[in-house]
Amino acid sequence: MGIRKTTQEPKKHGLGSRSKTSKVEKKEEPKQPKLGTTSDVKVALTPAQLGKRPLGRSLFSPGQYKQEAVDVSSSIFDLDYKRIVNTKDYPIEMVDGSYIQLMAIRGKDLDSLSELAVVRTLISFEMWLSTFSADRQIVSTTLPTDTTSQQLDIKKHLSKVRTEKGQCSPRSRRYLQLEDREKKLMENLSFEEQIQNEMYNKEFVLFLYAPNLNELNRQVRLAMTKGNNDFVPYLLSKEKKYQILKQYNNQNEKI
Repeated sequence: MGIRKTTQEPKKHGLGSRSKTSKVEKKEEPKQPKLGTTSDVKVALTPAQLGKRPLGRSLFSPGQYKQEAVDVSSSIFDLDYKRIVNTKDYPIEMVDGSYIQLMAIRGKDLDSLSELAVVRTLISFEMWLSTFSADRQIVSTTLPTDTTSQQLDIKKHLSKVRTEKGQCSPRSRRYLQLEDREKKLMENLSFEEQIQNEMYNKEFVLFLYAPNLNELNRQVRLAMTKGNNDFVPYLLSKEKKYQILKQYNNQNEKI
């Protein structure tokens, strides 16, 4: 009877081994929110955060965040002006019950004045600043050139010429003279209208603030008398105030 030799093979610990090996614990990585779903991320970004996106390809998908549309036109209700009161001086009523008056300041070309006139103008303006201590603000703006007074003067002469022309016999010497004058006045009127429509001037506007109408009227009187009769602001028309308020609140719009 022979003895059967048996050899014991060593246990394999490599790949494919059926032997039980010690379990290795794996750390779970934190789950990242899936892009393109709204169930995982429900916090909406603010406009300031969205404005800090990196250049190039956007990291956000269209359906990831929900944002409400903003009506830009609603900002008109944030203005403090209520109305222009239809009284003599057309003060502006504010929403808090106070009032504003707009006055124009005549500009002067100091280069065209004599040395004495320049000194007098500067002294008058300095006196006005030092003695007039009301709640005020001076603003410079660019507005269409106002040629209303020139147009009214031309129309006045044009009316007289046409009246006298109607009393003369046609083909007479006086009739022909008046006809030439009428054509010249019409050209001047058209020129003034063109200037008002196309040319713009730098203008200075004085804003006066007061809690009530009585105080506002008092400040207007002081503003017109504290400049030594050389620096004298004057009141603006209702239409001019509309222009200034529109320009002041729409800086990028041309009037």
